[in-house]
Amino acid sequence: MAGGVLAVFAHPDDESLLAGGVLAACAAAGRRVAVVSMTRGERGPTELHELVGGLALGDVREAELLVAARALGVSSAECLDYPDGELADVDEAQAAQALALLLAREQPEVVISFSDEGLYWHADHLAVSRFLNAALDLPGSGGAQPSLYGATWPEGHANRLVSLMRARGLTTDLWGLEPDAFGAPPDSITNSLDVRPFLPAKLGALRAYASQIGPSHLLSTLPDDLAEEFLGREYFVRIRPGESQRDWLADPSVMP
Repeated sequence: MAGGVLAVFAHPDDESLLAGGVLAACAAAGRRVAVVSMTRGERGPTELHELVGGLALGDVREAELLVAARALGVSSAECLDYPDGELADVDEAQAAQALALLLAREQPEVVISFSDEGLYWHADHLAVSRFLNAALDLPGSGGAQPSLYGATWPEGHANRLVSLMRARGLTTDLWGLEPDAFGAPPDSITNSLDVRPFLPAKLGALRAYASQIGPSHLLSTLPDDLAEEFLGREYFVRIRPGESQRDWLADPSVMP
């Protein structure tokens, strides 16, 4: 089997929004793809309280992750039990050791997570990046050192999307965040991949997160043409080259 992929994010839905197309492509190419969310997302906002009902939101979001994983076709998906909204306060050495165990278990050729700005400077996202870099520095975290890529959007991407949605009279909410908060400097992005062949899988995965994409959320009314334009390309920053030194996401075999 071709080299495996480990995706490590903070909350269920991060993986689908930022890297769902690449993860689906790698799965379709026969690679083992494992998705790990460090929290269960129990403190996330939700408009659909009737969906949650008497269940804890973390249970609902963990179940949504499993549905999204099936839509992407990945090999496995799991939530760790770190506290949502409090990753910045977690002991870094302990979290790094937990991720090192995952790296040793999976022995991936490539790891995908957040880039340095965590998409929009979310403290949990930034903490995951720190923990993962620390884990990769630990001895015994697996075999050959994997390549590490941070998934992001370019600066201005969210702003343009919101402007186009507003011009059509459609919903524009992005989890209550200002669109200016999103993205990395364009000149920091090293890899830009056309994932339109896998956009149906990516959109199917995102729709699994009904607790997070309520009626006022931008993604709930996103037209097909804007989905293709704004979600049909994924952006990455090459953070660590890995032992092989090759630019893994630039390899044509990644996107079958």
